[in-house]
Amino acid sequence: MAITVNQIAEQCGVSRTTVLRALNGGSVSKETKEKILQVAKENNYRPNLLARSLNHGRTMSLGVVTINIENMYFVQSLNTINKEADKRGYFTNIVVCDESLEWERKLIQGLAERQMEGILINPINKGKEFEEFLLSLHIPIVCIGNQVSEKITTVQVNEMAAAMDAVELIVSKGYKKIVFVCPPLEMEETQNIYVHKQREKGFKAAMAIHPELKMKMIGKTEFLPEVERICARGLHEKTAFLCSGDSYALSIMQWGTKKGLMIPKDFGLMGFDDISLLQYITPKLTTVSTNLEGVASTAVVELIQQIDSKEYSPKSIYLNYHILDRDTL
Repeated sequence: MAITVNQIAEQCGVSRTTVLRALNGGSVSKETKEKILQVAKENNYRPNLLARSLNHGRTMSLGVVTINIENMYFVQSLNTINKEADKRGYFTNIVVCDESLEWERKLIQGLAERQMEGILINPINKGKEFEEFLLSLHIPIVCIGNQVSEKITTVQVNEMAAAMDAVELIVSKGYKKIVFVCPPLEMEETQNIYVHKQREKGFKAAMAIHPELKMKMIGKTEFLPEVERICARGLHEKTAFLCSGDSYALSIMQWGTKKGLMIPKDFGLMGFDDISLLQYITPKLTTVSTNLEGVASTAVVELIQQIDSKEYSPKSIYLNYHILDRDTL
């Protein structure tokens, strides 16, 4: 059984108040504080969060709504969010909306009702009504990637610029035709696909700079049949597929392997996000690192700053991205 505050006080020969000050960063002599912290560590002390919340009116809990836990993009983000929150003394309550617009709203509402001090979302809802819904909760909220409103803080990278740089890398390799594969575009009318729309804008802007090149876009969930048709018509023109997510690129790589095609000999391939799974894949996928861990970590810090600040102004925060030139171009 873990030690209590009163038992720590007894072992250290100090008052209960002194122990609480030491454990919570209050003013205590260095020698006394070190002794208290050492006894607490040796005896596996754990703070009574329920009692703390009752005393201070705080739950020290953050709500996190994620789209799914099968996509490595979201798994990596959740790992970082959990670690960053824990370092700052917060517990995370993670819920999964499973790509349901209605369920996402219900989960956000539920987290607010359960007195989360702040909520992190990578929203699939969008529009003025959703913005008003979030603001009506009167709770700190930070969006990761998909922007909802300038009235709500968003942490992201410059997706449009990243896509333009990706195209420039492909062009520098001598490709004459670039196919942009972006399955989420099929859900544009109903879902928030802000990140993928920015990547699409970047692709179009970059291709406008190179009118001598051929371009094509695939915006369907079932994109492999179209990839197969393009390859079946012939790859006499040096062709590269730029995918708006690494998972789409890996699907093309797997399809190509089954068809006996070689990458990059038969066609080039590039993804987005640099998910951790790529370290196990050969050939090494050329991709864009969208700084998943950095974005998630910054989102947690920003949310806690919003919680602690009496005067907070929403902002759009852009972090650095990196082009990773590997083996598939």
